[in-house]
Amino acid sequence: MQNEQEPGAPSPARRVTAARPAPRSGGLSVTKVVLAAIVLLLLAWFIGNRPSKTPGSEEAAIPPAEVGQDSPASAAPSGAVVLQGEKSTTLATIDDARMSVDPRGQVLRITGNVGRNFAKDLQAALEASPSLQRIDITSGGGYGGPGLDAARMIRRRNLIVRVQSHCASMCVALWAAGAQRQMEPDAMIGLHAWNAQCDARPSPEREECHYQMQFATDYDASYDAWLRGAGFSQKLLELQSSTASEDIAILTPLQLWEGGVDFSVVGRDGTRMSRDEVQRYLAEKTTRR
Repeated sequence: MQNEQEPGAPSPARRVTAARPAPRSGGLSVTKVVLAAIVLLLLAWFIGNRPSKTPGSEEAAIPPAEVGQDSPASAAPSGAVVLQGEKSTTLATIDDARMSVDPRGQVLRITGNVGRNFAKDLQAALEASPSLQRIDITSGGGYGGPGLDAARMIRRRNLIVRVQSHCASMCVALWAAGAQRQMEPDAMIGLHAWNAQCDARPSPEREECHYQMQFATDYDASYDAWLRGAGFSQKLLELQSSTASEDIAILTPLQLWEGGVDFSVVGRDGTRMSRDEVQRYLAEKTTRR
């Protein structure tokens, strides 16, 4: 993979396949978790195109994921739900996320994509808010170069990173880089393989892209390093690499805990929740649906 590449998001999906995960260990039912995930989001997850630049260029990007209403699900390793998309046939561009700091200057709210100016905008926010302690984020990912630069900034400042709603693709590295990782109980993490969108390029650029992708490994190594540092198990890393770039494997907090990831779940008021409390919360929310 290429040094500046990043994972992308699936395009709109066409059909729904029921997931039938295997029983989970520790007394928790993967089936219940997966059904909760499907019902809670109404089978909705990431919809969108994936942009990318030519391998070897300064930045390569894969478009962010968005929350939609009609994505299909299928069974996946670790009881995850894989929502199936379609390969993008056009190269797209992505916009930068919206960033705003709360009145006390302690929480930075980030909503949207990791665009080309993401790291620069984050740096400006950090410099303007020396008392910043936490980032609350909802993002489907974006460009690799700015994303990895931002992850290093987060680590240097020892910031807490809290996922609200969803965090996929490049966003997962930002979450993994946090000094503390948090999720709201119904938030989800999205993983999938990388994609340089070589096939969407004209010839001979398409052939050159495929050739260079054979030797581009630095970016993969950097992304995996952040995830490993956060406790992602080998099984989860294999799930990421085996999920097609146009699809997305979604994971609930319960599944992430099962996969060894080091994080905590907090309610909207910041109160920490136990696994039993998260399971009850999801079950009750499913019932209300």
